[in-house]
Amino acid sequence: MIRRAATYILAASFALATSPVFACTGISLKSQDGAAIRGRTLEFGFPLKSSVIVVPAGQEFSGQLPDGSKGLTYKTRYGVVGANALGAVAIIDGLNDQGLSIGLFYFPGYAQYAEVTKENASRALAPQDFGLWVLGNFATVDEVKEAVKDVAVVGTPFPGLGSAKGMPADAHFFIQDKTGKSIAIEPRDGVLKVTDAPLGVMTNAPTYDWHMTNLENYINLTAKDVGTVKLGTVTLSATGSGSGMLGLPGDFTPPSRFVRAAMFSQAATPNESA
Repeated sequence: MIRRAATYILAASFALATSPVFACTGISLKSQDGAAIRGRTLEFGFPLKSSVIVVPAGQEFSGQLPDGSKGLTYKTRYGVVGANALGAVAIIDGLNDQGLSIGLFYFPGYAQYAEVTKENASRALAPQDFGLWVLGNFATVDEVKEAVKDVAVVGTPFPGLGSAKGMPADAHFFIQDKTGKSIAIEPRDGVLKVTDAPLGVMTNAPTYDWHMTNLENYINLTAKDVGTVKLGTVTLSATGSGSGMLGLPGDFTPPSRFVRAAMFSQAATPNESA
Protein backbone atom coordinates (compact mmCIF):
# COMPACT_ATOMS: atom_id res chain seq x y z
CA MET A 1 0.00 0.00 0.00
CA ILE A 2 2.82 2.37 0.90
CA ARG A 3 4.61 1.39 -2.30
CA ARG A 4 1.53 2.23 -4.37
CA ALA A 5 1.18 5.63 -2.72
CA ALA A 6 4.81 6.62 -3.18
CA THR A 7 8.25 5.10 -3.03
CA TYR A 8 10.44 6.60 -0.35
CA ILE A 9 13.89 5.30 0.30
CA LEU A 10 14.79 6.22 3.87
CA ALA A 11 18.43 5.64 2.98
CA ALA A 12 20.92 5.36 5.80
CA SER A 13 18.28 6.39 8.31
CA PHE A 14 19.95 4.58 11.15
CA ALA A 15 23.62 5.32 10.38
CA LEU A 16 25.58 6.43 13.43
CA ALA A 17 28.71 8.52 13.42
CA THR A 18 32.04 7.11 14.54
CA SER A 19 33.07 10.49 15.98
CA PRO A 20 31.12 12.97 18.12
CA VAL A 21 29.44 14.96 15.35
CA PHE A 22 25.81 15.92 14.95
CA ALA A 23 25.34 16.16 11.21
CA CYS A 24 22.24 15.05 9.33
CA THR A 25 21.70 15.54 5.61
CA GLY A 26 18.43 14.96 3.73
CA ILE A 27 18.12 14.63 -0.02
CA SER A 28 15.27 14.00 -2.47
CA LEU A 29 15.04 12.70 -6.02
CA LYS A 30 12.20 12.15 -8.49
CA SER A 31 12.03 9.37 -11.05
CA GLN A 32 10.75 9.81 -14.59
CA ASP A 33 7.42 8.27 -13.66
CA GLY A 34 6.93 10.91 -10.94
CA ALA A 35 7.76 8.84 -7.86
CA ALA A 36 9.30 10.75 -4.96
CA ILE A 37 12.39 9.27 -3.35
CA ARG A 38 13.69 10.69 -0.08
CA GLY A 39 16.82 9.69 1.78
CA ARG A 40 18.85 10.95 4.71
CA THR A 41 21.83 10.35 6.92
CA LEU A 42 21.57 10.35 10.70
CA GLU A 43 24.96 10.99 12.27
CA PHE A 44 24.74 11.58 15.97
CA GLY A 45 27.60 11.63 18.47
CA PHE A 46 26.08 8.89 20.64
CA PRO A 47 23.86 5.87 19.95
CA LEU A 48 20.20 6.80 19.65
CA LYS A 49 19.13 3.17 20.14
CA SER A 50 16.71 3.47 17.26
CA SER A 51 14.17 0.79 16.43
CA VAL A 52 11.63 0.53 13.64
CA ILE A 53 8.16 1.05 15.06
CA VAL A 54 4.75 0.55 13.46
CA VAL A 55 1.69 2.52 14.56
CA PRO A 56 -1.67 1.40 13.16
CA ALA A 57 -4.50 3.79 12.40
CA GLY A 58 -6.95 4.39 15.22
CA GLN A 59 -4.43 4.70 18.06
CA GLU A 60 -4.76 7.51 20.61
CA PHE A 61 -1.79 9.64 21.66
CA SER A 62 -1.21 12.81 23.65
CA GLY A 63 1.48 15.44 23.46
CA GLN A 64 3.62 15.77 26.56
CA LEU A 65 4.04 19.08 28.39
CA PRO A 66 7.18 20.01 30.36
CA ASP A 67 5.41 19.35 33.69
CA GLY A 68 4.46 15.83 32.58
CA SER A 69 0.81 16.58 31.90
CA LYS A 70 -0.97 15.91 28.62
CA GLY A 71 -1.15 18.37 25.77
CA LEU A 72 -2.86 17.79 22.43
CA THR A 73 -4.75 14.48 22.32
CA TYR A 74 -5.53 12.88 18.97
CA LYS A 75 -6.31 9.58 17.28
CA THR A 76 -4.27 8.47 14.27
CA ARG A 77 -6.09 8.38 10.93
CA TYR A 78 -3.28 6.67 9.01
CA GLY A 79 -0.85 3.83 9.57
CA VAL A 80 2.72 4.92 10.31
CA VAL A 81 6.14 3.25 10.17
CA GLY A 82 9.45 4.83 11.11
CA ALA A 83 12.51 5.01 13.32
CA ASN A 84 12.29 6.09 16.94
CA ALA A 85 15.04 7.13 19.36
CA LEU A 86 15.94 6.34 22.97
CA GLY A 87 13.09 3.87 23.31
CA ALA A 88 10.37 6.49 22.90
CA VAL A 89 7.13 6.09 20.98
CA ALA A 90 8.26 8.87 18.67
CA ILE A 91 8.99 9.14 14.96
CA ILE A 92 12.40 10.65 14.21
CA ASP A 93 12.08 9.68 10.56
CA GLY A 94 9.22 7.83 8.94
CA LEU A 95 6.25 7.76 6.58
CA ASN A 96 2.57 6.91 6.53
CA ASP A 97 0.35 4.85 4.25
CA GLN A 98 -0.54 7.97 2.24
CA GLY A 99 3.06 8.58 1.14
CA LEU A 100 3.71 11.49 3.51
CA SER A 101 7.11 11.41 5.21
CA ILE A 102 8.86 13.45 7.88
CA GLY A 103 12.38 13.78 9.21
CA LEU A 104 13.54 15.46 12.40
CA PHE A 105 16.87 17.28 11.96
CA TYR A 106 19.15 18.79 14.60
CA PHE A 107 18.72 22.58 14.85
CA PRO A 108 21.12 23.71 17.60
CA GLY A 109 20.97 27.28 18.81
CA TYR A 110 18.00 28.20 16.63
CA ALA A 111 15.01 26.25 17.96
CA GLN A 112 12.75 28.66 19.85
CA TYR A 113 9.78 26.76 21.26
CA ALA A 114 6.52 28.20 22.53
CA GLU A 115 5.96 28.75 26.23
CA VAL A 116 3.11 26.72 27.71
CA THR A 117 0.06 28.83 28.52
CA LYS A 118 -3.50 28.11 29.56
CA GLU A 119 -4.54 29.03 26.04
CA ASN A 120 -2.20 26.66 24.17
CA ALA A 121 -1.75 23.73 26.58
CA SER A 122 -4.54 21.67 25.01
CA ARG A 123 -2.98 21.99 21.54
CA ALA A 124 0.67 21.58 22.54
CA LEU A 125 3.17 18.94 21.46
CA ALA A 126 6.75 18.14 22.42
CA PRO A 127 9.32 18.25 19.60
CA GLN A 128 9.55 14.45 19.75
CA ASP A 129 5.74 14.19 19.47
CA PHE A 130 5.54 16.21 16.28
CA GLY A 131 6.51 13.53 13.75
CA LEU A 132 3.91 10.99 14.84
CA TRP A 133 1.22 13.67 15.00
CA VAL A 134 1.97 14.74 11.42
CA LEU A 135 2.13 11.24 9.95
CA GLY A 136 -0.83 9.98 11.93
CA ASN A 137 -3.18 12.71 10.76
CA PHE A 138 -2.27 14.11 7.35
CA ALA A 139 -1.81 12.94 3.77
CA THR A 140 -0.34 15.96 2.00
CA VAL A 141 2.01 18.87 2.60
CA ASP A 142 -0.85 21.32 2.07
CA GLU A 143 -2.83 19.69 4.88
CA VAL A 144 0.16 20.00 7.21
CA LYS A 145 0.63 23.66 6.30
CA GLU A 146 -2.90 24.43 7.47
CA ALA A 147 -2.82 22.24 10.56
CA VAL A 148 0.38 23.64 12.07
CA LYS A 149 -1.28 27.04 12.39
CA ASP A 150 -3.30 25.61 15.28
CA VAL A 151 -0.63 23.75 17.29
CA ALA A 152 2.21 24.81 19.58
CA VAL A 153 5.50 22.94 19.93
CA VAL A 154 6.86 23.43 23.45
CA GLY A 155 10.22 22.63 25.03
CA THR A 156 9.39 19.35 26.73
CA PRO A 157 12.56 17.39 27.60
CA PHE A 158 13.28 14.21 25.64
CA PRO A 159 14.08 11.57 28.31
CA GLY A 160 17.58 10.16 27.81
CA LEU A 161 18.79 13.03 25.67
CA GLY A 162 21.88 14.40 27.42
CA SER A 163 20.87 12.83 30.74
CA ALA A 164 18.31 10.47 32.21
CA LYS A 165 15.98 13.41 32.83
CA GLY A 166 16.56 14.65 29.32
CA MET A 167 16.54 18.03 27.66
CA PRO A 168 14.46 19.60 24.88
CA ALA A 169 15.52 18.39 21.44
CA ASP A 170 16.59 21.34 19.29
CA ALA A 171 14.92 20.31 16.04
CA HIS A 172 13.43 21.43 12.78
CA PHE A 173 11.45 19.22 10.42
CA PHE A 174 11.44 18.25 6.76
CA ILE A 175 8.15 17.00 5.31
CA GLN A 176 7.45 15.60 1.84
CA ASP A 177 4.35 14.05 0.28
CA LYS A 178 3.96 11.49 -2.48
CA THR A 179 4.08 14.17 -5.19
CA GLY A 180 7.51 15.32 -4.02
CA LYS A 181 6.17 18.59 -2.61
CA SER A 182 8.32 19.52 0.37
CA ILE A 183 8.43 21.98 3.25
CA ALA A 184 10.68 22.81 6.17
CA ILE A 185 9.04 23.61 9.51
CA GLU A 186 11.09 25.48 12.10
CA PRO A 187 10.22 26.67 15.63
CA ARG A 188 11.10 30.37 15.66
CA ASP A 189 10.02 32.92 18.26
CA GLY A 190 7.50 30.47 19.66
CA VAL A 191 5.69 29.79 16.39
CA LEU A 192 6.14 27.24 13.62
CA LYS A 193 7.57 28.87 10.52
CA VAL A 194 6.81 26.99 7.29
CA THR A 195 9.14 27.39 4.31
CA ASP A 196 8.65 25.75 0.92
CA ALA A 197 11.56 23.45 0.08
CA PRO A 198 11.36 22.88 -3.69
CA LEU A 199 14.90 21.46 -3.92
CA GLY A 200 14.04 18.76 -1.39
CA VAL A 201 17.21 19.02 0.70
CA MET A 202 17.76 19.59 4.41
CA THR A 203 20.64 19.87 6.86
CA ASN A 204 20.93 21.63 10.20
CA ALA A 205 21.37 25.19 11.48
CA PRO A 206 21.05 27.99 10.59
CA THR A 207 17.52 28.60 9.32
CA TYR A 208 16.21 27.22 6.04
CA ASP A 209 15.82 30.60 4.38
CA TRP A 210 19.47 31.35 5.23
CA HIS A 211 20.59 28.17 3.45
CA MET A 212 18.57 29.09 0.36
CA THR A 213 20.12 32.56 0.28
CA ASN A 214 23.58 31.04 0.69
CA LEU A 215 23.01 28.95 -2.44
CA GLU A 216 23.24 32.17 -4.43
CA ASN A 217 26.97 32.14 -3.71
CA TYR A 218 27.29 28.97 -5.80
CA ILE A 219 25.26 29.71 -8.93
CA ASN A 220 28.41 29.19 -11.01
CA LEU A 221 28.40 25.46 -10.24
CA THR A 222 27.28 23.07 -12.96
CA ALA A 223 27.36 19.35 -13.63
CA LYS A 224 28.81 20.05 -17.07
CA ASP A 225 32.56 20.19 -17.59
CA VAL A 226 34.09 23.52 -18.50
CA GLY A 227 35.12 23.72 -22.16
CA THR A 228 38.52 24.65 -23.49
CA VAL A 229 39.87 28.14 -22.87
CA LYS A 230 42.31 29.99 -25.09
CA LEU A 231 44.89 32.23 -23.46
CA GLY A 232 46.77 34.01 -26.20
CA THR A 233 48.09 31.27 -28.44
CA VAL A 234 47.67 28.58 -25.76
CA THR A 235 44.56 26.37 -25.56
CA LEU A 236 43.87 24.95 -22.12
CA SER A 237 41.59 22.04 -21.24
CA ALA A 238 40.37 20.78 -17.88
CA THR A 239 42.46 18.02 -16.36
CA GLY A 240 39.73 15.40 -16.12
CA SER A 241 36.03 15.63 -15.40
CA GLY A 242 34.34 17.66 -12.69
CA SER A 243 35.59 21.14 -13.55
CA GLY A 244 32.05 22.51 -13.49
CA MET A 245 31.87 21.81 -9.77
CA LEU A 246 35.11 23.62 -8.95
CA GLY A 247 34.40 25.64 -5.82
CA LEU A 248 31.90 23.19 -4.34
CA PRO A 249 32.44 23.32 -0.56
CA GLY A 250 33.83 20.09 0.83
CA ASP A 251 33.70 20.53 4.59
CA PHE A 252 31.17 18.99 6.95
CA THR A 253 29.36 22.11 8.16
CA PRO A 254 25.59 22.30 7.61
CA PRO A 255 25.87 25.10 5.00
CA SER A 256 28.40 23.14 2.95
CA ARG A 257 26.41 19.92 3.17
CA PHE A 258 23.29 21.81 2.10
CA VAL A 259 25.06 23.14 -0.99
CA ARG A 260 26.40 19.70 -1.91
CA ALA A 261 23.01 18.05 -1.38
CA ALA A 262 21.31 20.65 -3.56
CA MET A 263 23.86 20.48 -6.37
CA PHE A 264 24.20 16.70 -6.42
CA SER A 265 20.45 16.04 -6.32
CA GLN A 266 19.77 18.50 -9.13
CA ALA A 267 22.57 17.01 -11.22
CA ALA A 268 21.40 13.41 -10.79
CA THR A 269 20.01 11.66 -13.88
CA PRO A 270 16.47 10.48 -13.05
CA ASN A 271 15.79 6.76 -13.20
CA GLU A 272 12.76 5.50 -15.11
CA SER A 273 11.17 4.42 -11.84
CA ALA A 274 11.94 4.33 -8.16
